[in-house]
Amino acid sequence: MHNNSLILKEQFWTFLTCLENLNEPMPLKQFLDLSEIDENLFTDAVSFLQNLNYFVEVSEVAGRNYIHPVKADQMISMQLTFKEWLAFQAHFPKMQEEQGTAHHEVLSLKLCEVENEYSGHDLFKAIDDEEKRFQLLENLDLKHKDFLRKTEEAMSREFCLNIQLHDKRIIDFFPRKAVFLEGELCLVGEDCNDRCLIYFNILEIKKINVDIDTNYCPNFSSIEINDFISAVRAITGQEERLVLKIISSESVDLRPAYQFLGNPYVTTNLNGDLIWAASVEPCDELFEWILSIKDHVEILDPSSLKKKYLEYCEAKLEYLEDDYKKAG
Repeated sequence: MHNNSLILKEQFWTFLTCLENLNEPMPLKQFLDLSEIDENLFTDAVSFLQNLNYFVEVSEVAGRNYIHPVKADQMISMQLTFKEWLAFQAHFPKMQEEQGTAHHEVLSLKLCEVENEYSGHDLFKAIDDEEKRFQLLENLDLKHKDFLRKTEEAMSREFCLNIQLHDKRIIDFFPRKAVFLEGELCLVGEDCNDRCLIYFNILEIKKINVDIDTNYCPNFSSIEINDFISAVRAITGQEERLVLKIISSESVDLRPAYQFLGNPYVTTNLNGDLIWAASVEPCDELFEWILSIKDHVEILDPSSLKKKYLEYCEAKLEYLEDDYKKAG
């Protein structure tokens, strides 16, 4: 592309914006003043667009030239399958190389509109969730990561698991949730033989196999699973009611991986602030989640959890400073 191309001139894109926002005929001189372009650029732009089969209509009425709104048949319509939209999103980072140019800003605004319309198919949100999940699993060794992968596969396909623990117990297990309890990643589910709810630390597992042959019908609803987790926390005294003020809801993730949020609730206070609350278990992984969204939230209550969070942040900062000194 030549350095003097109209495509690289901001006035050209301003002209197109004004043209596409035109709702009724307007005197050409008034239009040129509005779009802040001169007649030479206007002539060049009209000629350039004509080569693209995009025709700008100008007519003379009572000795004055009028420019007309763009006809409907000049609109471009593009339909994408889910696969094509996903592939398109994967190219977005590459487009940042054009940041600062007028044509990039036009495309960026349009893509933001489409992303908001199809927010449920946000590739980068899914990637961010995946990365946070991987970060949480860094403390697990390769063997236990494989156990968790098999558990998640079994949950998604409603398969049973045959699990052997280090204490030599063997359990036929129908997994329902992977969640932090008492600061450790635990599996919650149903004993296929006793048909009761049980849980155990993933580090207790010695061996795990996916059972694709057993057809087990769940005995408990999702609500009963949540009640069971809340009861376990009540017994251990590990549950607290976290209340956050959401400062910016656009990019805040209120679904931390492997954290059980008991009775989540969202409301607004008298000042119009968005308030979020849920019963949580204070642990390092919860504090890591709060730290990841610290620019978007403020801890309102309880003060005891806020204190623990600040202590965690201070300890982490000291650890990072020690690492930096050792590396230096």
